[in-house]
Amino acid sequence: MRPVITTPGRKLKLFQAHDPLKQWWSLDELRFCRKCEHLFIGGSIKVLRDDNDGYHFQCPTDECDATWDDWEYPDLHL
Repeated sequence: MRPVITTPGRKLKLFQAHDPLKQWWSLDELRFCRKCEHLFIGGSIKVLRDDNDGYHFQCPTDECDATWDDWEYPDLHL
């Protein structure tokens, strides 16, 4: 797979079209990865393309292969 270089607006549209579990209103939204236990913003999610031009989305934490199913809205007590 190869990294996709795109504009922030296009990246947001990709998230909105491909995330089957959550709404995306901004790339600044927080998510929590259950696999690596890191908090991150949407803008840091890795966008990749395979040889068939399919999109894949991966946790921004090095060595973590988590994707949509592993990310949740953070439980922040403000």
